[in-house]
Amino acid sequence: MKPEVTLKYLNYIRDKKNSEEGFTLIELLVVVIIIGVLAAVALPNLLGQVGRARETEIVNAVGTVNRSQQSYHFERGNFGDTQARLGISIPVEYIDSDSIDAQIDPNSGVDATFNPNVLNATNQGIRLIGGAIAFANGDYSQVICRAPNPPETNVESTNLEVTAGNITDDCGDTNDVVN
Repeated sequence: MKPEVTLKYLNYIRDKKNSEEGFTLIELLVVVIIIGVLAAVALPNLLGQVGRARETEIVNAVGTVNRSQQSYHFERGNFGDTQARLGISIPVEYIDSDSIDAQIDPNSGVDATFNPNVLNATNQGIRLIGGAIAFANGDYSQVICRAPNPPETNVESTNLEVTAGNITDDCGDTNDVVN
């Protein structure tokens, strides 16, 4: 091969490489748009998962209170009215701990209810959750109820209808029983 042809070919390859380095503005914009669309689709799902995880923590706390109430009633013949009496400690990251003690009602005779005040429920997408336990004819009945949707405004979950009288689980007309 002639040296001039080789030199021209090498110059051609060098010039071609220099002109093809980097990305064009359109390519970068397409990538940014694709990432934006993926983020817009994935973010609500991610936030929904976080809300459901927080709901699960609250359901566990309500279940803990129900089981503790059953144990306390079995030993003493009445339901406890505070966390300290029940011998439990509820995580307070999403629940106002002051509302727990105030919501346990041992004076209702055969049952006790627990409707925790969920902190910032609307902004976190958490549905209101409450629980109740009843004792009748030697049997205990427990129920945990959940509102179908997060509240439109931050309200205490004492507005959630929860009853467990006469061994029938009833969450009211608008709430779901948590299994």
